[in-house]
Amino acid sequence: MKKNNFYFLKKDRGFTLVELLIVIIILTILTGIAIPSYAIFSDKARETATESEMSNIARALEIYIAEKYAYPAEADYPEALIDTKIMINIPENDPWETPYIYTSNSKNSYILKSFGINRADGGNDDIVFINGVMTEDGAYSPN
Repeated sequence: MKKNNFYFLKKDRGFTLVELLIVIIILTILTGIAIPSYAIFSDKARETATESEMSNIARALEIYIAEKYAYPAEADYPEALIDTKIMINIPENDPWETPYIYTSNSKNSYILKSFGINRADGGNDDIVFINGVMTEDGAYSPN
């Protein structure tokens, strides 16, 4: 009788090939769901960081116009903000490593732009500030 009990214990010790395949399939499905979700959350975080950085730059430009009665010219940006000590650490690139675009056609207006997720001008993912107001809010609208 002991011999039979030992035989049953030995038989139940390992996993079958089918059980291992089921576990691998479940892990593959979970990974397939998690990776796209991570990419979306990562892009949302980068977009939020970009909007925050651009908002800080826009505030600095509003302080600059209040003091100097004109926005800095394109050739003077960002040095004009640094020289006046309004904003010392001005990021040159957005979180996607694309340069922020500052344009000023007159002393009374400016456009600050990030190309967003696709890193190309146009589309619905650009983030744009015009004279201190965000006019385009990127691919993910704030809730």
